[in-house]
Amino acid sequence: MVPQVDALLKARSAAIVGGQETEFLKTVDPANAKLVARQRQVFANLQKLGVRQVGFQRETEYVAEEKPESGQGAQAFRVRMLIQLTGIDAAARATPLGYTFAERGGQVVLVSDDDLAQEADRGTYREPWDLGPIEVVRRPGLLIVVPSQERANGVRLANEAAAALPAVRAATRRAQSGILVVALADKRSMSPEWQTGGHPAGAVATPNLAPSKADETILEVVGSRVVINPTERKTAGRLLLAHEFTHVVMAPLGNAAPTWMVEGLAEYVERRLAEQEGDDRPAKKRAELRRTVIPELTVLPIDGTFHGDYGDESYGVSWLIIEHLATTHGLPKVIALYTDQAKGPDTPAHRDQLLQKHLSQTEPQLLTALKK
Repeated sequence: MVPQVDALLKARSAAIVGGQETEFLKTVDPANAKLVARQRQVFANLQKLGVRQVGFQRETEYVAEEKPESGQGAQAFRVRMLIQLTGIDAAARATPLGYTFAERGGQVVLVSDDDLAQEADRGTYREPWDLGPIEVVRRPGLLIVVPSQERANGVRLANEAAAALPAVRAATRRAQSGILVVALADKRSMSPEWQTGGHPAGAVATPNLAPSKADETILEVVGSRVVINPTERKTAGRLLLAHEFTHVVMAPLGNAAPTWMVEGLAEYVERRLAEQEGDDRPAKKRAELRRTVIPELTVLPIDGTFHGDYGDESYGVSWLIIEHLATTHGLPKVIALYTDQAKGPDTPAHRDQLLQKHLSQTEPQLLTALKK
């Protein structure tokens, strides 16, 4: 069956890119009306999103699994979908699928499209094109995905996102080719594992992964996208988006920067934008933190202590660290430090080495200077 499966996957790819719904549905079991309807919706959603390239690759390191419940000779394969959205993704992003194929009327067709649903490596969220009818709103460098009946909120989010981007680019000196923002009502659009301090995040910047050029079995970060918690999709605004967009543009640098630097920079951009727009809440919070939290600091909020030692105030503490560094050394030096830190390794010795290189101080010295 393997040659037929590979040919079918290639045909699905060509049909999506070519906008040929009939050819796409020929790869689906015609007797399974629910599957046909679901796949028709997937095709329509992908056309709305605008696909520059898409591919379905059978993952050869996994052996096909017999699925007798789907018919005699039915087999489940692990498949990697590689998708690049036009004007948004710099490279094709990988997402895992579990497809079951069987012979129907002398032809191998897709008979099930979600055979990894209960497996941990499939993840606990679904892609936006898999969750029913969608609407999309575009702005330069932005693609907002909302439920089909919520275009007005999509327009609102697009405007908020467009207002957030300049602040992110001014602070980071970085820009991604484009950012996908998912704001769906379906709770499956966001993994319950994406949490902040033990509670669901309002939004999360989740990485786009692609096969490494050196080893296709290894995935590496090539970008990021933002998923808004369904409960906050109608209230999320430019400040939240500025925070997440900062994570988005910094993500390709690596993931070894200490948490105080990762979250501190995002908080810095968010609160700086708020102050630029006349919001007095950052000033009040800054004064509160300087009075009550900063004097008690004994260690910087790194991964192991980020929430444990300071609770939710870790974000504010990290913000003031970045603000202190930007004020005393200049933001370009902060970004240069972040860039080197992100490459790793994430060890105390290496962090101190880079702090000495860029700022001529160690972590304890930075803590002392902050408290002064």
